[in-house]
Amino acid sequence: MAVRELYLNGYEATLDNGLRILIEEVPQSRSVSVGFWVRAGSREDPIAQSGLAHFLEHLTFKGTPTLNAQEISEAIDSIGGHINAATAKEATFYYADVPADGLETAIRILADIVSNPRLDASDVDLERNVVLEEIRGHEDDPDQTAYDLFSAGVWHDEHPYARPVIGTLDAIAASSVEDLRAFHSKHYRADNLVLVVCGAVNAEDVEAIAMSCEIPEVPASTPLPERTPPRFRSAIKHHDRQTALSHVYIGTPAPSGASDDRIPLEVVNSILGDGSSSRLFRSIRETRGLAYAISSYVSGFSDAGLWLTYAGVAPPNVSTVVDLIREEFARIVDESIPIDELELAKSKLRGHLILGLETNAHRASRLANTALLRRAILSPDDLLERLNAVTCETARDVLLKYLHVGELNVTTIGPS
Repeated sequence: MAVRELYLNGYEATLDNGLRILIEEVPQSRSVSVGFWVRAGSREDPIAQSGLAHFLEHLTFKGTPTLNAQEISEAIDSIGGHINAATAKEATFYYADVPADGLETAIRILADIVSNPRLDASDVDLERNVVLEEIRGHEDDPDQTAYDLFSAGVWHDEHPYARPVIGTLDAIAASSVEDLRAFHSKHYRADNLVLVVCGAVNAEDVEAIAMSCEIPEVPASTPLPERTPPRFRSAIKHHDRQTALSHVYIGTPAPSGASDDRIPLEVVNSILGDGSSSRLFRSIRETRGLAYAISSYVSGFSDAGLWLTYAGVAPPNVSTVVDLIREEFARIVDESIPIDELELAKSKLRGHLILGLETNAHRASRLANTALLRRAILSPDDLLERLNAVTCETARDVLLKYLHVGELNVTTIGPS
């Protein structure tokens, strides 16, 4: 159970109950970022209970057998810290940023709310109204609903990725306290959690505090639920909505977050649509003035990926912009990648990584996401080496592997 060094100032340990701990000591820092990541997000929601993971995230802050909601808030406020949580497709995470002397308080508070939420029926009914209002606000946001429509059609067979993380009004209205307790019991167990601590800490101290927390251990004979990989759907679809802005989404498959292809593809994506120096930005916004928002990004999940291009355009310009995006796709596929564009993209990504290391929260997020994807934990220097090793040839190989211009999902949302 000893702490093991991963790289300079980076450590890991696994407790007897199965809890994995990742630590990055940042001696120059005066604060600490602490987080518990649960490998259960909206993907784990039962088919008829969309939003259950998100609902449970809300309920954990209502209190535990030993602390009520006000006492949780006051405990963090008393050390000048900040506490919050969020639910994503594949994980739910609970985190606190505190001054260095608040380390033990932060770990104990987070461990308690994650492992021992009281989940009283009265709290469920009260918080249900809050979540329902959050969903109504989400549904009133044209940008959010546009993305939900795209997500619903980009995966085959009603895969959980197709459902909104926040859930639906009907599903949340029907969710019971028993449903929430069952979800918590199934997924919130030590061997399905990762504790990440970054900042002004000592790795052995973190391990000792975590060992003294009461986090339920589940027998090894109780397996975690299996995940079903999604299948990408190639399609052309328009959703008629009376919006002032039309939304254009063009998706193509991408490598999973655990794949070695992810770094070369990030370089290609940077050339294509990441930032104001990218091809799509220059062609569609700067040269022609057809869109205010135009970008692309890669999302890597545990067993799939999505390479997505988005544009927000005036309704009369939708067809023109879709054609221009297709033309840029064809050009990057048909032509060699110039060395100057490659080096610019690598420099941009290198800067993003280095700037991210300036915050403990970003360091913690990097470690947690890597662990949840079950990738090897690399040091920042190792990541930079892998980025620097990308060549025009390796970038092009990955590009041709994933971008097939005739097999896209093109979804538009706006007036006909």
